[in-house]
Amino acid sequence: MKRNCRHVRRAQRRLSYVLLETVIATGLLIVGLAVIGAQVQDSVTTIRKMELRTRALMLTQQHLAELDLGLIELDSVDEMEEGDFGPRYPDWGWRIITEETAIDGMYLLQLEVLHDRREGDYREDDFEYDDADIIHTAYAYRAAPQAIDFAADFGLQEDEVAELSEKLASLSIPGLDAFAFDPALLAKLDFEELLETLPLVLSAFGISLDQLTAALPPGVLDQIMESGLLGEQEGEGEEGQGQEPGPGDGG
Repeated sequence: MKRNCRHVRRAQRRLSYVLLETVIATGLLIVGLAVIGAQVQDSVTTIRKMELRTRALMLTQQHLAELDLGLIELDSVDEMEEGDFGPRYPDWGWRIITEETAIDGMYLLQLEVLHDRREGDYREDDFEYDDADIIHTAYAYRAAPQAIDFAADFGLQEDEVAELSEKLASLSIPGLDAFAFDPALLAKLDFEELLETLPLVLSAFGISLDQLTAALPPGVLDQIMESGLLGEQEGEGEEGQGQEPGPGDGG
């Protein structure tokens, strides 16, 4: 009888140990899964932040380039301007604060790239700027855009500027003026207008057509050759051999 009681007690103790080991192992497994889950969540959050920051840096460079090309014009100085990046990037917006500096004509631009997930489809002018998160802030100095006077700024003679003005006027493109030339206008021209305008403008800087074509990427040069405009310009250059030098040719 006593032996049976001892066997029962031993069996109960073994079951208790097994149960205790099972509870401890289960607890360790739960703790391990919790730690792994937290690390996975942190990794996903970090990747998400990196994706947002990378996109913000790309949009910052894009926006500054558009500003330099004159594709985006600020309505005023020393005021805040806001806008979005269109339907291609519906969850992104920008804010620019322009401040005057101690240098006359030089301004400090503070560009903030904002992110706010939209509810529903993209609609213009419905970006929530006040609720958006600032993903990246960039600072840049820019001079106030000014028109170029080829006579005053580059020392061309009156007859050279007059000849350049006549050629620019013959293109019938609004805004082309040798005495008040806006470089940002080049970014707004279509491809054919740009091909017609560039040789005339570059000639004022003493740059030949051959130098221009040598600097062009092969794909762009192929399009120019296919358009036939390059051949026309070269033909004009051959006809002009032996004539009086034009503007920027060193007169």
